Amino acid sequence: MSTEFNDGEKPLRNMSAYFIFSAEERPKLRLEFPNMSFREGADRISARFQALTPTQREKYTKMSQLEMERYIRETLEWKNAQLDKERYKWESLEWKNEIERLILLIGASFC
Repeated sequence: MSTEFNDGEKPLRNMSAYFIFSAEERPKLRLEFPNMSFREGADRISARFQALTPTQREKYTKMSQLEMERYIRETLEWKNAQLDKERYKWESLEWKNEIERLILLIGASFC
């Protein structure tokens, strides 16, 4: 996932081990059962996930942990970008107010 964020768009949430497994299994299921409903597919994926051995499930757990790390990293980057935007906005506003104050002072001194 890109670290570029558009117009305040937050990073995508992290995926759980189950959702990673589901994303990997769904295309295989569609090939096996092309006319299967979404609900049937969800039931089959759930049953397959529950049938995984701990060593098989570990693969998806590790991928999920990497997802969590990515989400935390990108969220921090996004929050820092939001803070930078706010800081710039306030600094610009303060600078504008200072310029207006100086213009008023200069204008008053010429009168």
